[in-house]
Amino acid sequence: MEIPRKRFLETLLMFKDQDVIKVLTGIRRCGKSTLLRQYIEILKRSGISDDRIVYINMESLSNARFSDGMALYHGITEKKNREKI
Repeated sequence: MEIPRKRFLETLLMFKDQDVIKVLTGIRRCGKSTLLRQYIEILKRSGISDDRIVYINMESLSNARFSDGMALYHGITEKKNREKI
C-alpha cells in the first residue's frame, strides 16, 4: 500500500500548468518514483491522456540509451505532438 504524499502532491499540482521543469530529488529509496506515479494518476484522473505523459524509468536496462542527454532529448521529442506533454 502506498502512502499518499499529500503535501508534495499539492506542491507539484500548484505548478502543473506552468512552463517550469519539475525536479524530484532525494536519497535512494525515499519515494521519488512513488510520488511521481501518484502524480501521474492524478493527471490521468483530471483528464490528461496517456499520450501526453512521458515516464522513463532510468534504472531499466531498456532505457540505458537515455543516459546520453541528446538521446534523452530525442526520445522525449519524438513522442511530442502539438500538445503539451
